[in-house]
Amino acid sequence: MPRDISARGRDRAWSWSLDDWDRMWRPQMWLRNPPEPEDVHILHLGLILALASYANIISNEVLDEIWHIPFHLGIMGLAIVIARTAGTTWTSMGLRPDRIGRGLKVGGAVIGLIALVIAIGVALPITRDLFRDERIEDASVAWVLFQALVRVPLATALYEEVLFRGIVFGMLVRRMKPLVAGVVSSVLFGLWHILPTLDTIGTNPAGEVVDGPIGYTVAILLAVASTALAGVGFLLVRLYANSTYAAVLAHIGTNSTAMLGSLVVIYWL
Repeated sequence: MPRDISARGRDRAWSWSLDDWDRMWRPQMWLRNPPEPEDVHILHLGLILALASYANIISNEVLDEIWHIPFHLGIMGLAIVIARTAGTTWTSMGLRPDRIGRGLKVGGAVIGLIALVIAIGVALPITRDLFRDERIEDASVAWVLFQALVRVPLATALYEEVLFRGIVFGMLVRRMKPLVAGVVSSVLFGLWHILPTLDTIGTNPAGEVVDGPIGYTVAILLAVASTALAGVGFLLVRLYANSTYAAVLAHIGTNSTAMLGSLVVIYWL
């Protein structure tokens, strides 16, 4: 069985071979049990999730957005250290150096596809108003560009993808079927977006239809379901490339191109 080039002989960290990881995007792999199931180190995973939950509250309720980059990257670094202490390999987290190139190619292709969809949405009058985000209207062009090109790529896409598609999925799949690990990590990703939804529901065009406790509950449930589904999509991209960097680029494409589309609609159209 091929070994992780960075595992340093810690066999306890292995359950799937590198060949398995390269083929894990195929449906026939999703219901397979790990060849050598390993303890997922529940305490380590619990600590990572607790740390991420704390960071989610601080980011949404306390910190100004300008501080999200150093704070989130610091939390990500701590999570990686905890995962490595538990024996999680770079391969399990989708961070193998020799898969970076494929990750960039696959992720770049996804960005191109998303950008095409956004461009069509901006061009069509029937969908153009969906891009009229109050947060963009109230901000300067320079601030929006900073958000789309710097903060979102580093403090959102890189942070969340390494955390959920890298660390959490990588630890869960050491003892679970890939399908189960993918569902669990994606549901956690959906729940992660409850606070951001509450904070932005009043500034998004879709928020105009929300009214009262029932409306807010429905909006939150829809946000959790849609982001969980997006998490499944990001995971498939990550598995196809065997690289979390592909999912990072796909996430950047989803968030940043939408912001740039709003910028075009509000300031030029």
